[in-house]
Amino acid sequence: MMKKEQRQNQSRSIRSLSLKGCSILTTQGLESVLLSWRELDRLRVVSCNNIKDSEITAELVTLFSLLKELKWQPDSRSMLSASLAGTGIGQKGSRSLRWN
Repeated sequence: MMKKEQRQNQSRSIRSLSLKGCSILTTQGLESVLLSWRELDRLRVVSCNNIKDSEITAELVTLFSLLKELKWQPDSRSMLSASLAGTGIGQKGSRSLRWN
């Protein structure tokens, strides 16, 4: 019985999450999702205006560092997105942030 339950849990793991235009999702809500879905290895956050760079916690930064791929453009004023300007990272047809 235990093996069957473990197999079912493994088949339901979420590895990639793309969020675009999620206007009601907050930074705290995103952190809660990442803490719950530890197997997540790819995250894309675009135009989610209630997610603020200024509210990013040290724990959330640690969770980001565990991802293999991160695309971060929660809003047009994102400091992280602005700091990546000119690097080619995060632009259409370009590389995304990747960690090994």
